[in-house]
Amino acid sequence: MTPAIPSKQKKRLDPRHWGAENWFFAAGLALYLLTRFIQLDKFPIFFFTDEAVQTMSAVDLIARGFKDTAGRLLPVYFENGGQYNLSLSVYLQLLPALLPRSVWLTRGICALVTLAVPLSIGLALRDYFKARAWWLAPVFAAAVPAWFLHSRTAFETSLGAAMFSLFLYFYLGYRLKKRSLLPTALIFGALAFYAYSPLQAVVVLTGAALLIVDWRYHWQDKRALLAGLFVLALAALPYALFRITHPEALTWHLTLLHSYWVSDASLPAKIGAYLRSYLSGLDPRYWFFPNQIDLVRHQMKGMGHFPLLSLPLVLLGLAEALRGWREPAKRTILIALLAAPGGAALVSPTITRLLVMIVPLCFLALIGTETALALLNPQSRLRKLLPSVFWAVWAVLSAFMTYDALKNGPTWFENYGMYGMQWGGKTLFDEIKAFARENPEKNISLSPNWANGTDVIARYFLGDPLPITVGDIAPYTLYELPLDKTRVFVMTPEEFDWLPKTGKFTDVEVLKVLPYPNGKPGFYFISLRYVDGIADVFAKEQAERRKPKSAQLELFGQQARVQYSPLDINDIYQAFDGDSSTLIRTFEANPLVISLEFPQPVALSRVTALIGNAASRLEVELTPADGSEAARFSAETGGFAQVSPLSVEFGEPRSLTGLRVSLWNVNDGEPAHVHLWELILE
Repeated sequence: MTPAIPSKQKKRLDPRHWGAENWFFAAGLALYLLTRFIQLDKFPIFFFTDEAVQTMSAVDLIARGFKDTAGRLLPVYFENGGQYNLSLSVYLQLLPALLPRSVWLTRGICALVTLAVPLSIGLALRDYFKARAWWLAPVFAAAVPAWFLHSRTAFETSLGAAMFSLFLYFYLGYRLKKRSLLPTALIFGALAFYAYSPLQAVVVLTGAALLIVDWRYHWQDKRALLAGLFVLALAALPYALFRITHPEALTWHLTLLHSYWVSDASLPAKIGAYLRSYLSGLDPRYWFFPNQIDLVRHQMKGMGHFPLLSLPLVLLGLAEALRGWREPAKRTILIALLAAPGGAALVSPTITRLLVMIVPLCFLALIGTETALALLNPQSRLRKLLPSVFWAVWAVLSAFMTYDALKNGPTWFENYGMYGMQWGGKTLFDEIKAFARENPEKNISLSPNWANGTDVIARYFLGDPLPITVGDIAPYTLYELPLDKTRVFVMTPEEFDWLPKTGKFTDVEVLKVLPYPNGKPGFYFISLRYVDGIADVFAKEQAERRKPKSAQLELFGQQARVQYSPLDINDIYQAFDGDSSTLIRTFEANPLVISLEFPQPVALSRVTALIGNAASRLEVELTPADGSEAARFSAETGGFAQVSPLSVEFGEPRSLTGLRVSLWNVNDGEPAHVHLWELILE
């Protein structure tokens, strides 16, 4: 038998009996959704790998029968750019992965989920803060610049913030209404944890603080506490298993992000760096004024990340929360505020890593609004009219911000390349598809130098297998590769301007130009051929490039002479600097050869190379100090998911005056790039 709904609640659910505040709340939600979805595929003007990879990871997951590359069913984390940092967002994209690919759909799924932020904040203010102007929450959230931009993307950062907001809402419900809501709160906390890697620290810090400050309340109902602990254990299990199977993943993730936390700095220095980064995430100047810290593609031009008009309200709300810190609701928001920069501070604070701050800041702004209204006479006309004025102000600001972004956003920042907006996306690939239809005999090579992960973006728009080649013209300037008028290069303006300087091409024909949003040339479609006599030019250049380089290195307390294959990334010193985050790469040699000569004999028992995912063979030839015959050792691997050691053991320490190390990419010929992160002599 279905339980009867109380008449008071039934009346509140019936739109015919809604009060004005419910209609304002509903209108605010509608405005929020409208400002998220209108021309969603047009702004932000970029669509690059950080968005496309979510859908493509879902496509690959479905193709593998919901298993990862190692055969594990329903994996928790997915690899992205050599690191594991995708999780919940991939599962969210399963539906778009099954449908024809669309920027609007990929972003739209995430935009719809972000509705949880204004919805949960508004309901929390109504139910747990007893705020009379709770219905301002959606329209205020719609007017937050950083949230406007990022809630219109498929980035996992906005998904994480939405889950964190729901975690706070249900925790407040558990703390102030129904103890049975604790498992629900913990589920959304876990979803926030698995949504975005910087939120792991935020969720753990928030949860630990709430466990401590509300301990007496938790302990009063041991059944609810046990239910919560059971859910928490289940939620933590996938992460624990992941850490067991990938113990190096966290360190490697921080290494790729150049975190000071994995540097050789002392612990006090690391703590000092953490505190500075943490405090910068709370700096009002960062939040309320335009900054030069974030990449331009993560900014709304001329705006701070949070509305400047709301600064007095946030400060007033902060003062009110501090004054009432003994109240569970206000204390919870203060804890969320203090925990929010905790994850970003492990690296360098940027808006994507700090976006979760939007949640406690919105709470504070609306608490500040309520406090300001409470200062007025409840019977005064101003007190009754002012909330509607606030609603109108935030609505106008959100509408203007949307209009400005859609009309002027494409030309806000005119660096459209790799280090700017990374513009191209659907517009570029629509142009490529149209060109291919009109010229079926042409073979298209697309430069990857305008965005990160262009192969992923190409897969998103063109499908598998790729009907084009992703690669720039640089190899054609180093080697005589097959080249005729059927080969069409799609290149950036910088590459097009550099082309004549090589002196190796003639009959350059511009077939099409795709302009940037500002009207300047953005992508050139060109064909060309080599100049006469190019074979002799390449032969002379290659002979010069293959000459080994030499240097002096301080090893084992002495100056060792080193000869090595020419490099195109870093210098030979980085192979011996003890920093696994730096690497060297051969320009074209396979193997990478490093020969060392020591003025005084040294004793070695092992040589270890830190290598990546290429199948590799390590060969070591020793020159004994006693002048006896050289000894040779080798080891081989099929490659690693993360940077890992490949070692050659000598059995016992050997005295030697020299050694020659050769590192091969066994599945590649020559030329090839051989990567080495560190060479360790022990």
